[in-house]
Amino acid sequence: MKKIIIIGVTFFLLVTALKIGEADIGKCTLYDLEGKEVRLSDFKGRPLILWFWTTWCPYCRKAIPELNTLYPELKQLGIELLAIDVDESKEKISRFLKYYTVDFNILQDRDGECALDSGVVGVPTYILVDKTGKIILKQNYFPKEEYKKLLSN
Repeated sequence: MKKIIIIGVTFFLLVTALKIGEADIGKCTLYDLEGKEVRLSDFKGRPLILWFWTTWCPYCRKAIPELNTLYPELKQLGIELLAIDVDESKEKISRFLKYYTVDFNILQDRDGECALDSGVVGVPTYILVDKTGKIILKQNYFPKEEYKKLLSN
């Protein structure tokens, strides 16, 4: 019986994590580092890369220089990159930014609700959102080879 419960819970978590196109990211309310409210629905009509991360995550720290390098090209292509810090204080993020340079927008998911609503199970998680607001890809590594093709539609 224990095996069946464990298999069921594991299956549920996998299905939740892999839902593509079903999460309503437009309902997410985030905050910039100045405390201004930002809604993901404000970006409708533009392709997005949502990068869910935390300051304590070693894989997230490793990704920052690569994303900084890629950011000018993304801007040129009209793709918005939003770094969404999950459930950490502004103070903690500010301390982190004294040691790490981040060239793109950082937003706070203060209570982790946006991550939860988007089916984020761990960090880092990259979510590609098309111009209509539909999630088209969700994974734990940046899709270097496919992001342009996926977001050009």
